[in-house]
Amino acid sequence: MKYKPTDILRKFVMRQCIQHLVETSETAVWLNLTFWENVTSKEYANKCWNRLKMTLMRQYPNFRLVGVWARQGRGAWHIHAVCNQRVEIEWFRRKAMRAGFGTQIYVRELDSRQETPQKIARYITGYCTDKNALDAEKDKGVRRTIFLGKHVRVVNMRYKSSLKKVTSVGRDLARDFMDTEYFAQSDFHREYSPVGGRKKVWETWGQWYKRNRDYWFRLGWDSLSDEVQSEMIELDKYCVRYFETGQWSYV
Repeated sequence: MKYKPTDILRKFVMRQCIQHLVETSETAVWLNLTFWENVTSKEYANKCWNRLKMTLMRQYPNFRLVGVWARQGRGAWHIHAVCNQRVEIEWFRRKAMRAGFGTQIYVRELDSRQETPQKIARYITGYCTDKNALDAEKDKGVRRTIFLGKHVRVVNMRYKSSLKKVTSVGRDLARDFMDTEYFAQSDFHREYSPVGGRKKVWETWGQWYKRNRDYWFRLGWDSLSDEVQSEMIELDKYCVRYFETGQWSYV
């Protein structure tokens, strides 16, 4: 199965946030919330969650949670999440039911083993891709990630590695070079001898980008000072990985 780039990015971000939450919590708790009825309306499900989260934040001001909305095969919405502290279970059940959720609430305190943060992060973020029974049309663009509390968004969804930033610089330089070369050509050469870096008729934009990105990166990299290059290698693991293995990363 081929996943959407946005889902892959969402999965990466959530995994980092969940691991950070578990590692910075004295007692991390894994919980699942379901509805009594077969709730298929995301709008209604959001209203229920908004009522419950306001109650949680009033009762526990330092409460933090990272989770994801998922659809069951029958279409019902439910929540998989991890939070940073215990809550009084009977009180929580009453408040959840009053907000519109069902009586079945799965709560489990996570152990202190070193591999636990990674395991729970892998499990929950699986619902960003293959484990979520989403409707391709009905759920298009529906917000599924849940972040509650302070200091839970430890990774920015808009983050780009220096690898891509340098490539962007090189792409601008290449465009300037191509424009100069293009305008210096005769009309005949413009028609029948297109500049090598330009998109071919049979290429998709993705194929064109992948064909040129290594050249753009090298062009951008060579335009940087030795000081900036050293700083990027020291601080950005994606640049280091590229130089060592040739592996490309967008986040």
